[in-house]
Amino acid sequence: MNTDVIVVGGGIAGTTVAWELARRGTRVTLFEQRTLAAGTSGRNTGTLLHQVEPPVAAMLRETEARYRELEAGDVDFRWTPREELLLARDPEQLRVVEHKAAVFAGQGVPAALVSGDDVRAELPALAEDVLGGAVLGGAWTVAAEAATRAFAEAARAAGAQIRTGTRVGEVRVAGSRVHGVLTDDGPVAADAVIVATGPWLTELLPLAPMKPGRGWLMRSQRLDFDVPWIIEEVSWPDQDVLGAAGRPIPLADMAAGRLDQPVADSFVLCPLPDGDAFVGASLSTSLRDAVEGIDAPQRIAARALACAPGLAQSVAITRAWWGLRPMTPDGLPLAGAAGVEGLFIHGGHASLGMQAAPATAAWLAAALHGEPVPPTFDDLRPDRFTGSPT
Repeated sequence: MNTDVIVVGGGIAGTTVAWELARRGTRVTLFEQRTLAAGTSGRNTGTLLHQVEPPVAAMLRETEARYRELEAGDVDFRWTPREELLLARDPEQLRVVEHKAAVFAGQGVPAALVSGDDVRAELPALAEDVLGGAVLGGAWTVAAEAATRAFAEAARAAGAQIRTGTRVGEVRVAGSRVHGVLTDDGPVAADAVIVATGPWLTELLPLAPMKPGRGWLMRSQRLDFDVPWIIEEVSWPDQDVLGAAGRPIPLADMAAGRLDQPVADSFVLCPLPDGDAFVGASLSTSLRDAVEGIDAPQRIAARALACAPGLAQSVAITRAWWGLRPMTPDGLPLAGAAGVEGLFIHGGHASLGMQAAPATAAWLAAALHGEPVPPTFDDLRPDRFTGSPT
């Protein structure tokens, strides 16, 4: 089977770029070795939240436009407007909240500072030491798996072929250019290949500047009270700090047992349309296939009760799970050429997948078609780190 572009990976990174290319008239075949959204793309909070970094803010604006295009499509991904509460428990956190609120206001985001008494009046379960926070408008939630499938169905409608249950074991390169892929069903020719396999990116591109981090999340039973915002304790770091999970672990740290190091723990309470909620969140360094982080649900629960002791008996947890987040050393995604003619990367979205991948996919597809792209796209080049991305 001849095709113009092969996309490898059926998560949010793969389905979005398949759609963007297919609707521009490119012949696209997407291969996914399991099922669509089988990894972290189907197992996250589905939140689209504001962040201070200008590239991330630009991605959120572009992504919102893409979701709105698909909102009336065949797949209901529960596109829901929300307010976000950045929560502060001590003076240092409060200073961070005030700084971030000022930055967000400069970006045009509605931002209002609130006192601890204000937030406890709305949610009495919060601790007495909560000093206040900032309420931000313009946040959103989606059902993560359904959103990934919505992009897949849009890609199909635009002419893309999607083949699940087919593993790509090798990108075929000869004469310094890509010629296609080798699947378990045999070779498939293509003019270009886009690797969008998330935490498994380095299986096809061993030297790509990406490494998994491990994050945990919990889900509650239906709550018997209303949560007026997506609550995020401001302890969650910015992207450059999160990038620590994407750096290789020195052998000396391995020998000393310094593995599974927490990079981020934060109280997050994300209400869902059916009345239940996600409770999280964490990120730690990971070796991907090792047994790691089994104490994370306990840590998350303890952090939640430190922020909101009134949740102790009113929130019951039904399940907890981990997912592998594809991390880069600076916490920003990879989108662009991978050092071999016809080979491209779309990945490394870390905790930003649902709010960034639709944007980076649009920019990558535009670049491949010779269309204008914003300056932000240049910040995502896979070769921005030392060494070759492949």
